[in-house]
Amino acid sequence: MTGFNSLPFHGLARTHSLQLDLGSVDVAKPVRLLMHGFVDYFTPTALFAALQSGIEPITPYLDALDASGRWVRVLDDMGFPAGLARTMTRDLSGLLPEGTRRIRITTNLEIYWDRILIDTTDNQVPVTLAEIPLSEATLAWRGYPRLETGNPASDIIFVYDDLSPTGPFAKHRGAYTAFGNVRPLLEEAEDHFVIFGSGEELALEFDPSRLPPPDPGWKRDYFFYADGFEKDMDSYEAFSQTVGPHPRHSDSPYPYASKTTTEANVNYQLEWNTRLVSGRGVPAFRFAHKHPDQ
Repeated sequence: MTGFNSLPFHGLARTHSLQLDLGSVDVAKPVRLLMHGFVDYFTPTALFAALQSGIEPITPYLDALDASGRWVRVLDDMGFPAGLARTMTRDLSGLLPEGTRRIRITTNLEIYWDRILIDTTDNQVPVTLAEIPLSEATLAWRGYPRLETGNPASDIIFVYDDLSPTGPFAKHRGAYTAFGNVRPLLEEAEDHFVIFGSGEELALEFDPSRLPPPDPGWKRDYFFYADGFEKDMDSYEAFSQTVGPHPRHSDSPYPYASKTTTEANVNYQLEWNTRLVSGRGVPAFRFAHKHPDQ
């Protein structure tokens, strides 16, 4: 989807709506949207400038046209595909008024939808979930893959095998996780993260050997689940130039109060985050680092 009128603030446009005809779906049954696209993110600097002009970002919301011809708000926040081009899902089951055929998505964010499908698969279709254990996790220097931009310029891809040893990318100052085996940090979701920056790679290996073969007539799909946080370097963000303060899963407001200095947290910092960076990606110094399972 294009055609909206961009504003002079990066990632923002004039408020616009995308209307979809669902056809003759039975809204009493499962209804889901499979939506492929990407978003041109606004930056804190652009947002600050927009707010000074009286413009606030509008989270995409969803209205449905009911049988009487009246638009009814269904979702205040339906989300959008974060980052590079990808597919997101939005379950509308039980949310649409009886007789709904048309819906509309309204926002003032620059979201580029490439394909939207309607899924009415019955919830009674059998599904079996099996977890594939992580067998290896290695953090290392990779380099900078070649960047290719489309139209608009936010439609980007990276050519993985075409690498440069340098790039126009700065790094936050602070302590990063040491290169090498980092699997112990990724075996469960907590607040001890693998911290790495631009030009670096976290390579993962999974062991599917214990998965049974699919039964006749069944199909196997794979989902990659990652729990983590990202931080950029916009000057209008809090602590934009440093690695810390570290993120956490709690609901406490940012910036956080001092983190509790438990023995586990102190050991995490001393044992894992020993690679210090002082400027534009140039390591200030490093400590030797090895774990028993390496």
